[in-house]
Amino acid sequence: MISIDQIYIYPIKSMQGIPLTTANTGDGGFAHDRILMLSEPDGSFITARQYPELLKFKTSIVKNEVYVSLSSTKMIKFNLDEFSLSNEPTEIWGNHFTSQIAPIRVNQFFSKILHKDVQLRWVGQQLTRRTKRYPEVPVSFADGYPYLLLNKASFNYLQHQCPEQLDIRQFRGNIIIQGALPFAEDGWKTIKIGEVIFDIVKPCTRCVLTTIDANSAKPLANNEPLNTLRYFRADEQGQIDFGMNMIARNHGTISIHDKIEILERQVAKNYIKTFPPEIKTETQLCTITFEDKTIKGNNKQTILEQLEQHKIALPYSCRSGICGRCSVVLKKGEISALTQSAIKRNNRILACSCIPKGDITIESPKKG
Repeated sequence: MISIDQIYIYPIKSMQGIPLTTANTGDGGFAHDRILMLSEPDGSFITARQYPELLKFKTSIVKNEVYVSLSSTKMIKFNLDEFSLSNEPTEIWGNHFTSQIAPIRVNQFFSKILHKDVQLRWVGQQLTRRTKRYPEVPVSFADGYPYLLLNKASFNYLQHQCPEQLDIRQFRGNIIIQGALPFAEDGWKTIKIGEVIFDIVKPCTRCVLTTIDANSAKPLANNEPLNTLRYFRADEQGQIDFGMNMIARNHGTISIHDKIEILERQVAKNYIKTFPPEIKTETQLCTITFEDKTIKGNNKQTILEQLEQHKIALPYSCRSGICGRCSVVLKKGEISALTQSAIKRNNRILACSCIPKGDITIESPKKG
């Protein structure tokens, strides 16, 4: 029997989740799921992609009382009623809407820990956010959809392939199921859990957040598990999927051990299956010249990783060859591309998805 194994909510975006035995579905997701998030003063969202230490924050919420702690000496309690009544401009992935700002003492608490000026925001009593694909469906501060389903068997398959020890919490799912075959969820279109019907709208495209250890908040080696996933879960555009985004048709209650009923199926998305490139037993050293700096490199790590190890920062968002922000111009040398999408026009390459074959020289696009 296919059933629910675990249920999670994440009251504050990018912070630790709370395991539940029962959850109530609402307009924008489970009750209290991603109703709070940190932002820049201008309202643009902040996540653990930029600040991995956010994953260490523990949260709890009882009615309107929220408790947040990083350690025994760094904790704060506040009430949602303390938030400003005015609706302030807010942005997530180019999606613009409004939210309410926390009182000064709360913002100062997080700003001091992150060493930058930030604000905590609440979705408010009424969700104002909508997305283009489903304008009738309210969304909280989740990246794009109210619910994320993960299949435990799919995770176990990935773990068997991946050289690094993984934790399913790295994928930040809301509903984790058991009893299905690996990636059976790819072919589901509509499911019923308890009294709630869910539509599976698309696979979830994964980013750098999955490469950060859920306990230590430190990145795993070799950009795992994205590096492994790209060999069997990447599409023609290089997007890497794991898990399924869902919306709920109705309100209701679901619980651990509830049966999953498949109401409608669909043709599964096609993924490009490739084999990992042959890795030589010995690391070959090389040099990486980026503009006016030359560093010692190797033929095993991505260009982005090696630059970061030498305190050379490139912009990025996904680290999986999707966003394109880490684009550089290859002036000299050769590289091995981990995905087809890593090589662009005019000698541009994605630093997150390319490994040097030998000495290389690269420049930022504005100079190239």
